[in-house]
Amino acid sequence: MKKKVGLIGLISLIVINVLLFKIVLDKSVDTIEVPVDSQRIHPRPQITEDMNQMIKVPAVMIQNDCAIEKKEVLKKYTEIEGIIPKGSLFYKSMLFDEKDLPDYPTLKLKEGQNVFSLKTDLLKSSGNTLTNNQRIDLYVTIHQKNENPITDSLLQSVRIINVVDRKGVDMTKSELKVPSVINLAINKEYVSLLKKASEIGSLDLYATTFPQEEECILNSESAILPILYE
Repeated sequence: MKKKVGLIGLISLIVINVLLFKIVLDKSVDTIEVPVDSQRIHPRPQITEDMNQMIKVPAVMIQNDCAIEKKEVLKKYTEIEGIIPKGSLFYKSMLFDEKDLPDYPTLKLKEGQNVFSLKTDLLKSSGNTLTNNQRIDLYVTIHQKNENPITDSLLQSVRIINVVDRKGVDMTKSELKVPSVINLAINKEYVSLLKKASEIGSLDLYATTFPQEEECILNSESAILPILYE
């Protein structure tokens, strides 16, 4: 009788162990569908639909930092350093919204443009009303000895890339609410003119009344030009 009870107990223990092992095994092979890159991704592209695919992987592979939905990946930008190999998981720490990129201004440039950063204040930024992607006309004032100051527009329909506070935070997210730097998209051939204008005169920005399709137009009749060309 005792042997029979002992045998039943042993069988029960074996069954329990088998069930526990199966539970652990099933849990270890639970799968989850996640996005992975479908091609080798170089630094700083914007991730598009064709750059990723959904596959099933063991759930135990997924860490807290892994992106598990396409919406966490699409339209994001990757790190400035490193390459993401084909078939890799996407990690949230490697993905950025456009406005959160350290090199965000350069991504907004068009061919033949440079970023021109202009220190500003509430006066120069039209009472803090200028915003990202807005067009402005740039005026220059030059004070000359024994003569009246000369003020005229130099560049028209210039695009504002973004406006940031003294900590470099975009004004759309700034807690300080005081602009410090305005980043402008300036045609490369006008950068030297604008640099000289900022050295010998003062610059003011005014919202363009009638923005044109073309950007950063030089006022060829500006009274400031002869001075800048000296």
